[in-house]
Amino acid sequence: MRTLLSLAFSVAILATAPLAMADADLEKGQQVYTMFCSTCHGATGDGQGPVGKVLQPPPRDFTAGDFKYGGSDQDIFQVISDGAASKGGSPLMAPWGAVIPEPDRWAIVKYILSLKK
Repeated sequence: MRTLLSLAFSVAILATAPLAMADADLEKGQQVYTMFCSTCHGATGDGQGPVGKVLQPPPRDFTAGDFKYGGSDQDIFQVISDGAASKGGSPLMAPWGAVIPEPDRWAIVKYILSLKK
C-alpha cells in the first residue's frame, strides 16, 4: 500500500512539473539563484563561486549543461529540493526544499537551464 501511495505521489508530481516550469519566472529564478546558489555555483553558473572554488567535489558547472543526475526539469528540481546526497551525491549540495518555496525552486531550474552556453 505504501509503495502504491509513493508511486501515485511521484506520478502526480511528474504530471505537474511541466506546468510548474511553464509558470516559472526567469527573473525571479535569477534573483533566488543569486541569493542561494551563486556562492558555490558562481554568478555565471560556471561552478567558480567564492566558496565553490575550494569545494571537493567542485560544484556543477551549469554553463556546460551537463547534469550528473539527469538534466530534466524534474531531476534538477529534485536535487535542489532534496540535495545531491538524496541521489547518492555529495552532501555539500544541501537540500533547499524546506527553505526556498516551490515556485522559486522551479524558477531556479528555469534560470539554471538558461545558463547553458
